[in-house]
Amino acid sequence: MEEYPIEGFLLVDKPADMTSFKCISHIRWLLPKKTKVGHTGTLDRFATGLLVVAVARSATRVIPQIMPLDKTYIATGVLGQKTNTLDIMGDVVHAEKVPDITRADIEKVLESFGSGYTQIPPLFSALKHQGVRLSDLARTKEMSQSVLQKVAEKKSRLVKIYSLELLDFESPRFTISAHVSHGTYIRVLVNDIAVKLGTCATTHVLRRTVIGPFNVDKAIKLHDMNTHHEVDENLIPITTMVEKLEEYKSTII
Repeated sequence: MEEYPIEGFLLVDKPADMTSFKCISHIRWLLPKKTKVGHTGTLDRFATGLLVVAVARSATRVIPQIMPLDKTYIATGVLGQKTNTLDIMGDVVHAEKVPDITRADIEKVLESFGSGYTQIPPLFSALKHQGVRLSDLARTKEMSQSVLQKVAEKKSRLVKIYSLELLDFESPRFTISAHVSHGTYIRVLVNDIAVKLGTCATTHVLRRTVIGPFNVDKAIKLHDMNTHHEVDENLIPITTMVEKLEEYKSTII
């Protein structure tokens, strides 16, 4: 007999102002003690959208197949301001007058990214240097800003861009849809777009809508799960999940 019969995957719509860890804790609290629960990729605290959550040890073994999948985000940036974290959660470190920018200017810049580019990760990130997160090094200021920046630059990576579309623009705010490879920092991308426009930007709104074949439209809002049975009712069987993954991967050229 299975010790913990509840197993499978949940597509969860994470609310804003909550860490991914807190989302997992909420779900774990509803389940039998010692049930293993894990997610397949964090979202920043201010961000909303799709989290794929594995319930039971048998499901968490599939996580490595989901982690590398491409993702789609909707992001809104504000031009002319920059925070230390590149998002609304940080402290403003620079502000300037926004140059005259048209919708056509932004669309031209988006096209210039082509199929990908080499991205330098943000200083406030979970990437580690000598076993310590860059974000912790940035907060404690144990390392100078210039030295920390060089550390980040050494961790630069090629990120793929499958599509990059301007959805809305009303200066100083612009909203994009970005379909990108795993490991792409959208808040960095938003600022990199602004740099090409001759200014800077901070991400104020971020929503993950797609992970591989899974869409947030099929997700359940976290706070709509408040009982053991509501979790059980929304579980996707492991076999179904694996089949979806295999089918999706077969379509990728």
